[in-house]
Amino acid sequence: MGVIAVVLIGTALLVSQQHGATPAQTGQHLFQGLMSKINDVSELVVTAQTGTITIVRKGELWTVKEKHDYPANMEKIRAAVVGLGELKIIEAKTKKPELYEKLGLKDVEPEGSLSMRVALKDSAGAAMADVIVGKQQPSKGSLGQDEVYVRIPGDPQTWLALGKFSVEKIPSEWLDKDFLEVEPKRVRRVNITHPGNAKLILEKQKPGGSDFKVINLPKGKEVQSQFAVNNVVSTVTSLLLDDVQPQSEVSFDDKSVVTATFQTFDGLEGTVKLLRKDEKNYVKVSATFNAELIWKPKPEEKSESEEQADQESADNKDTEKKEAEKPKPPKIKPEAEVIAEIEALNKKVANWVYVIPKFRADTIRKKPEDLIKKP
Repeated sequence: MGVIAVVLIGTALLVSQQHGATPAQTGQHLFQGLMSKINDVSELVVTAQTGTITIVRKGELWTVKEKHDYPANMEKIRAAVVGLGELKIIEAKTKKPELYEKLGLKDVEPEGSLSMRVALKDSAGAAMADVIVGKQQPSKGSLGQDEVYVRIPGDPQTWLALGKFSVEKIPSEWLDKDFLEVEPKRVRRVNITHPGNAKLILEKQKPGGSDFKVINLPKGKEVQSQFAVNNVVSTVTSLLLDDVQPQSEVSFDDKSVVTATFQTFDGLEGTVKLLRKDEKNYVKVSATFNAELIWKPKPEEKSESEEQADQESADNKDTEKKEAEKPKPPKIKPEAEVIAEIEALNKKVANWVYVIPKFRADTIRKKPEDLIKKP
């Protein structure tokens, strides 16, 4: 009997080591000691009825395996990994499998299961944490915290835990969604060319201002709103992805491609190519440096912000105070900094085609007539 007891204890310890130590009492971390080893995490695996998501660390970069190893969103990874490490037990719940479904803690595999399994691994592939995550709701007693039902795989005991734990079930939601971001105040000109050579040209004469003018507006017409005009510029120069694919999988030889180019006052010249195909809106991005674009004001010429400041100063009796509050002229980025920015952007987007939301694609497709005030 003594030998049998030793064997059973040994088996229990082995299961505990494989799946992470099960806490013995309330107030303990779900995975004791995980936070002290959090920097050793090299893989995050999320499994649900929708499929498996594998996020892998490669040096300083994390990528989503199921999305062609595209870079992942670091904030979401940090929220998931640290959130798991900080989960604390509130109280023990049921051990009865027939009640698991009420807590969202059934195994992931059975049809209709709403649970999610989250596992952390180190660089050798060893499990650092493994848990089935069920229903959760905001905590009534701890502001900013959630109460979440959890269960260690292979262990019948369920727990109610406290923490801030957020994990996505859809692969594309783990992607780093920012892939193009240029401050509109830097932009001097946007030129959108449609199939058939129809164009929309937006321009600003001096840096620092926020309003653009439609250069090729039909004679005698007015724009519907300045916001609509500026929105075209901010959309072309600041894009977020819905999904991503390798360039080799999407051909841009289609005659329906819309090409938007934008130029900045500091020499950056960007190109955004937009293609609608299979009910999706794909874009490719690239950038080059053009020294001729760099703004060189004439001695008597001032930026829009400087002119505004001068007018305000003239209207104010307290000139000295106004001088201190006067907006500073916009800074033009040094050439070396702009070139480095372009190289970093091209490296990031070189091999990718991005799927963008329809409303952003529709904005890029605007023509002069779309911005005209209607009778």
